[in-house]
Amino acid sequence: MKRIIEMKFPAMVNNYGETPKDLQLSWVNDNLSSLQKKLETVKRLLTQPVDNARFNEAINAIYFIIDKLPLMVTRLNVGTHIFRARPNYGKLYSKKQDISYNIENVDKISAGRFNRPLEPLFYGSLRVNNPKIDPVLHCSLEACKQLKDQINPPAIQDLTIGCWINKGLLPVINLSFDEKHLAGNADLRQATDNFKAKTDKFFSPAASKFIFKFMEFFSELACSVNKDESSYFIMNAYLFAIRYYYANERNTAIPGVIYPSAMTDNHGLNMVLVPQAVDYFLELQYVYMQRFFLPKGSKTYISYPCSELIKVADEKFNFARVRPYILNGEVVDYGLTHNKYN
Repeated sequence: MKRIIEMKFPAMVNNYGETPKDLQLSWVNDNLSSLQKKLETVKRLLTQPVDNARFNEAINAIYFIIDKLPLMVTRLNVGTHIFRARPNYGKLYSKKQDISYNIENVDKISAGRFNRPLEPLFYGSLRVNNPKIDPVLHCSLEACKQLKDQINPPAIQDLTIGCWINKGLLPVINLSFDEKHLAGNADLRQATDNFKAKTDKFFSPAASKFIFKFMEFFSELACSVNKDESSYFIMNAYLFAIRYYYANERNTAIPGVIYPSAMTDNHGLNMVLVPQAVDYFLELQYVYMQRFFLPKGSKTYISYPCSELIKVADEKFNFARVRPYILNGEVVDYGLTHNKYN
């Protein structure tokens, strides 16, 4: 298996779309069958057991395609807020690294939507101008999927919510081609329509159709509720191929992907970033704790803030007041017995 690519920053690319190097437009128009075979390879691997040989085969197939096709690259504006939550499980957090990507217990990292086992990545949620989506609820559901467990949901769950801010023009691949998401995200809809118009202008109708077929395949996979490791394995290969391609062929970096949120029925917008991008672009500004309480006999959580809002200083913060609760007949106060919550 190839090594993880170390990205160098800053590295910028075109705004909404990256055309293939040397503008290989005629090649794409004349060789669609080769591209289609590569996509069929990826689809075949989606149904097969996961191993290193198949992982590399998926990377090579995706790499071949993205070397020939334009990808929709966008930049997150300076000042964009990213929300990320972490369940407390009875513990108070006190520093940025506690609620960022996991580097302290790498051996406990299992395969995720974009990360391989033992690979730390940063998953966050972006604010969208959609009344159906609250950013706190969105990032909480992403961090604690048990909140949607219909069989054995937690009776009470505290989460530490971090509000991060983007400090630079952060380039990411857009995989948000889901119609349900685009219907509630006017800005991304406009950007997607502009990208499609440019694609239709430069490529044949058949080639343009394939380009969006390729993108929609991965968009659907990214926002689906994955039921087995094969879907994770293909998305892992996708991000790896993206990172490897831009580092190897362009001497630049595309350090992340935006994609619709499966936990919010695709209405929310998620982002995944490599650790280097988090360290370079993001700053943790504020933290607080949010509580989810499930009344007995109910299927609907009551949610409310259970701590003060804290401004982070020098990547550290200190919770002095947290509302206690009773669980199994015992008071849970996080050891803050001398600090009454008002």
